[in-house]
Amino acid sequence: MIIHSNTSLAMPRILTNACLLFAVMIIAWSPFSGGARLPTLLLAMVGGGLLLVKLSALREQRAVRRWTVVFLLLWLPMWLSLLHAFDVKATFAAIAWFGLMYLAGVTLVVLLQQALVRQLLARWLGWVIALWILDSAIQYLFGVDMLGMPKTPEGRITGMFSDLHQGILMLAVLPLIFYHWQPKYGWLAWAMLLGAGVVVVLSGARGYLYIYMLLLLLGLWRHQPGWKAWLAVLSIPLLVAVFSSLLNPQLAKTKLQATQTMAASEQTTFDRFNHALTYRLNLWETGLHMWQAEPLTGIGSNNYKRAYAQYASRTDDRFVANRTHSHNIYVEWLAETGLVGGLGLVCIIVLCVRWFRQATVADQSQAWPYALPLMVIYFPINTTQPMLVPWWFPVLLLLACAFIASLERSQDDHPT
Repeated sequence: MIIHSNTSLAMPRILTNACLLFAVMIIAWSPFSGGARLPTLLLAMVGGGLLLVKLSALREQRAVRRWTVVFLLLWLPMWLSLLHAFDVKATFAAIAWFGLMYLAGVTLVVLLQQALVRQLLARWLGWVIALWILDSAIQYLFGVDMLGMPKTPEGRITGMFSDLHQGILMLAVLPLIFYHWQPKYGWLAWAMLLGAGVVVVLSGARGYLYIYMLLLLLGLWRHQPGWKAWLAVLSIPLLVAVFSSLLNPQLAKTKLQATQTMAASEQTTFDRFNHALTYRLNLWETGLHMWQAEPLTGIGSNNYKRAYAQYASRTDDRFVANRTHSHNIYVEWLAETGLVGGLGLVCIIVLCVRWFRQATVADQSQAWPYALPLMVIYFPINTTQPMLVPWWFPVLLLLACAFIASLERSQDDHPT
């Protein structure tokens, strides 16, 4: 049996299964050493082979051409950011790494044009997330998870992870799992939705609850149900928050106190919101200074952390000594690639909306589970990871390529 999107791009079944495994491992291997780097590299190697052997056939594929346009709208601004790069070597390293992402994307676009492969992807990822939920429950009950990973001192549930990445990874793939299971196993889909919500909130990251609510709101907006369905679904975040507070009252109290600091009379308005947002206003303000310094092409890709101390303006900014990312896609992308990069990102969004609207209703339904998390992640009023992070961009790559591929008419498998 050979699985393919067209005759000229036939992929042997063993290679298809291997690439599908690599795609799943982008999520499944995230808690472990190297994270998504190894499976992404393996996908890039396959993509390089496809370009060498099937270049003419790839050129004919609309999905591959669309992915190429998306890639160039991101990659070219990275090259232009070299003009005023804070650290030229760091920018060259980012450009080279991002080139590998194109090759991995070619593999994913070719692979995921098959409805059967997308179904298998959702099924396998469903088992991964179910395992993470079970592992988190064990960590909550016994203090350590199945691998011996303990809760944080303040009681945060992180599962197999040593950081808070589990929550955002769950949210990124939750819609495609939900829509895969909902037609036949509705109760299981809703149980997964609720279970993931509780785990996300128990991580203590308020931004994740916000993203969870956006997923539900945009999902409802798409299907336009009656007011009873709106009421029932919108009660889910409240139920999740209340249940999570009962499970971990200490963490809930800490988060409530952080929110109450906004009303402290001795602080300025900036300080109130800054403290409530875990000092992220400092990060965004410094990113604005970077963009103002080099508004057209930015300070160079992969330089936000490196240049932070030079552009920070507040003496009490804790991130000067402990540098981190901006917690906002647009702030960091504009700071590093300027207006050119910002315009490229806007063009990508416009093109994706156009491609979605031009598709048939059936193809739109196939693409929606991937469009939904991308809409939430790129929602302007949000605090998420920046794009060019080795553990995070492969996840965005998987969603974007699945979105582009699912807009194509899937062909049946053909026996050899």
